[in-house]
Amino acid sequence: MESPIIRFRIDRAIAKEAYRMAAELGMELPDVMRMMLTKAVRLRSFSIDQDQDAPSRPAAIPPVEDYEARYWDPLNASLDAELALALLHRTIADLTTSLDEGLALAAPDVRRLEGIRGERDAARKLLADFDPMSATEVAQILARYGPAAHPTVSGAAA
Repeated sequence: MESPIIRFRIDRAIAKEAYRMAAELGMELPDVMRMMLTKAVRLRSFSIDQDQDAPSRPAAIPPVEDYEARYWDPLNASLDAELALALLHRTIADLTTSLDEGLALAAPDVRRLEGIRGERDAARKLLADFDPMSATEVAQILARYGPAAHPTVSGAAA
């Protein structure tokens, strides 16, 4: 089937934007034009709404720090306390797992296991005495058990 070549003139800015839009779809502009003309012939209509522009693109979601602090400030202390509590529970669970694994060895390293048990007992005491209303206690727990204290927790090598 012989395909005719259709040429037409268009404003340079519109052409540039059309090429960019087609590229965003992973297509070439001639492919898009063929699809649009094929659809128009199939529908028997060049239905182009001339009175409405396309809706503007949604703005990117702003970073958390761009939200108004007045909405978040009252929650920060509660969120920090919840995080501290979660970190204590995770630490106790991790240390208990380490103890169980160490005790399961044929020749357990008693000195290492005593150190792990001491760390776990310290974390348990912090948990038992934890006052979520104390900003000082919360800050100490976050500093001691948070990601800054354990940079390899996420799995990244140091």
